[in-house]
Amino acid sequence: MKKSILLLMILSMSMAVMTTRIKDISRLETVRDNQLIGYGLVVGLAGTGDGTSNKATLQGISNMLANFGVQIDPQSLNANNVAAVMVTAKIGPFNVTGDPLDVDVSSIAKAKSLRGGVLLMTPLKGANGKVYGVAQGAVSLGGFSVDSKGSQQSKNHATSGRIPNGASVERSIQTELDQSGVLTWVLDQDDFGTIDNIHRAIVKKMKDVSVKVVNGSRFQVTVPENYKSDVVAFIAQIEGLNVETNEIAKIVLNEKTGSIVMGGPIRIAPVVVAYEGLNVSIKNANEVSQPTPFSQGQTSLVQGSVINVDNQASGRQNDFKTVAAETTIQDLVKVLNGLNVGPQNTIMILQLMKEAGAIKAKMEII
Repeated sequence: MKKSILLLMILSMSMAVMTTRIKDISRLETVRDNQLIGYGLVVGLAGTGDGTSNKATLQGISNMLANFGVQIDPQSLNANNVAAVMVTAKIGPFNVTGDPLDVDVSSIAKAKSLRGGVLLMTPLKGANGKVYGVAQGAVSLGGFSVDSKGSQQSKNHATSGRIPNGASVERSIQTELDQSGVLTWVLDQDDFGTIDNIHRAIVKKMKDVSVKVVNGSRFQVTVPENYKSDVVAFIAQIEGLNVETNEIAKIVLNEKTGSIVMGGPIRIAPVVVAYEGLNVSIKNANEVSQPTPFSQGQTSLVQGSVINVDNQASGRQNDFKTVAAETTIQDLVKVLNGLNVGPQNTIMILQLMKEAGAIKAKMEII
């Protein structure tokens, strides 16, 4: 059975410079989310829990019951309907007590599925060890897993789920916007051309504002006197300015999933691409071994496999494709499609073209 491989290509159709708002490509240095984490129990599972072999889950159940005055030996418990999970969430810079948070729930033991489970009250801690939220609620899954008599059918991941608005903030994080009269922004992607355009745009729009470019990803703006009492309005004006951003020519390859993402003004130098198709398929071919009459032998199942190799004939005229100079990335994709190249072979060809110096772009393999 062939596995379908996702091929995702985002093509750059124009080399025109993009214009976007400062708020869409940067953030204030002091304004950030913080990660929260907690350890909890999901109960109410239909026999898909951790079972009796996970001592941590059994001890967790015993500790939870002890809070309600029930003392019980962990070894006498059964966790078929319970799963130990890690609970994660993000708290925003301006969240206050009582605000709801979305939480993610992930199994850490032997649970087969969290479907139908309910997360018990779980404290969520920050990196400093303090509790900032409490999570509880029914776990929502995006998949399923069914196992019966040796046959299994599953879709997506059944051992991780989500609880929308499943946590509430118990402690807010104090975020200061203006401490010294200087605000610092950080670009999502460092680029000297973009940050220079930001500097020019701010100076042109607000002539009385002092702007300092620190490096390729950070710039500082001094809050003028007439905005000292209304820093929020000043930030809104800065972040609302439109600036020209320089596109980065980049190709990102993921060999594990066969995904390819291409963006920016990618150019291709003259190059010749040759591809020889080789398809290898393996399928199970189980046979029954029947003993001869009166031999006192036993009927048995013999597991085997059949391997088929399909090698396209080489030397055909369309096996070689010439990529002309100044070819754009969409032209390259047309050439590869004409060769009937799959995602994995496309990744290999792109790497070889980069090695040969034919691709004028950055390449990252993840």
